[in-house]
Amino acid sequence: MLNNPVRITIVLALLVLGLGGYILFVDIPQTRQLTKQETQERQLLPFDYQEITTITWSTDTETIQFERDQSFRWTITKPMRFPADNQEVRRILRALTIGKIKRTIEDGPTTLEKYGLQPPYLTLTLTTPTITQELALGDRGPFAPSLYVQTKEDNHVVLTTLDVMTFAQKTLPDFRLKDLLFFERERVQEVHIQQADSTMVMARAAGVHSLSPNWMFTSPMKAPADKIIVGTLLMDLSGLKATGFVDAEEEKQRILNQPDRTHVGITLLEGPRTHYVSLYQFQDAEKAYAITSRKGPLYEISPNILKPITRDAFYFQDKRLFGMEMNDVVMLEVTTPKEPYVLIKQHDDWVLDNTPNAMLNQEVINLFVSRVVDLPTEIAHPEGSTTSSQTGLDSPTATIRGKNRQGKLAGELVLGKREKGLVFARGAGHKGLYQVRSTILNQIPTKTQLTQ
Repeated sequence: MLNNPVRITIVLALLVLGLGGYILFVDIPQTRQLTKQETQERQLLPFDYQEITTITWSTDTETIQFERDQSFRWTITKPMRFPADNQEVRRILRALTIGKIKRTIEDGPTTLEKYGLQPPYLTLTLTTPTITQELALGDRGPFAPSLYVQTKEDNHVVLTTLDVMTFAQKTLPDFRLKDLLFFERERVQEVHIQQADSTMVMARAAGVHSLSPNWMFTSPMKAPADKIIVGTLLMDLSGLKATGFVDAEEEKQRILNQPDRTHVGITLLEGPRTHYVSLYQFQDAEKAYAITSRKGPLYEISPNILKPITRDAFYFQDKRLFGMEMNDVVMLEVTTPKEPYVLIKQHDDWVLDNTPNAMLNQEVINLFVSRVVDLPTEIAHPEGSTTSSQTGLDSPTATIRGKNRQGKLAGELVLGKREKGLVFARGAGHKGLYQVRSTILNQIPTKTQLTQ
């Protein structure tokens, strides 16, 4: 019977129909589902994050909306209008971009409480010119990092590789731009520091034999400024950030009207642009505040920046007493009670004036000249506070003078009596009486040491 051709044909036909039904109703749907899951595992966002133009961040306590411009700068538009911290926003977008869907939870929509999604602690709405994607974020998943997310478009709960710490506990202050000043330090031409009734003005001057600029006081005196201290001040101001914000006008006035305040105004001239900030500190030494515009917020800042800024003009001065740059010195006259000598620079080498053919130790001489040129003042003495017998400057321990390429006497250092590790001194770099470190007296080489 089995060899009956008709029956064999019928059995084969039934097998073909059964196999076709399995492929059509079982295999193909499963393949499509697997393909869909594999696609989801590759990325969480169905679009490039650079296409996003609006972000809405909603929790049970606040809703924050961000919008970006054509230059990819983000602005907070709700609940207030304020520049956003672009790095913070990009950190969120980067996390979403690299986030993967590891598994789709099919019964998620009916058991949202199980995944911390009823209600979610955060809902993100991402808008592009053509599509809007809404994501609800729930609890941590079973591995690290992992996070349950409800994709509102297909109403699925999915297990993702997002890290909860990227999104948790962020509020409006976290997203506000915290930088107070925006300038290029290399382009600042003038620095004005105003305290009470006095104003210090320092102007950039062209660097001599150096890429780094020099700074000069133009008020309240004409004198070199310490370029390292000015450069550090500009670096601190460019990095000045808010630690908090006071927006209510009534609260701002209450804080600013406190008694016993320290107030410093700083103005930076950067070409045609002018930058201004007012710094305040009151009785509480742990708090300080800043304002950059009348309509802007009162920023809470670290009080550390006020300490150097509130120093007197002497702190900002170039404290080098000799009065010349090393590369400008072509003749150095050294006078001591034992042996005077004159060093002359010829073709980048030093020679002794009276014995030009002597072989000198150039390393020793260059080190000595640099120590003289860079010797800073340590203590300033008001005129009349000491007598000539106390300072010993009427009969100097050593006198060092420098001449420039034009043969003009431009540098001078006169050293007197030692006192507690210091020595009284006068110099061409600053008018008045000072004390410098007495080690300079031991660093003056003898003629014998010059040739060793």
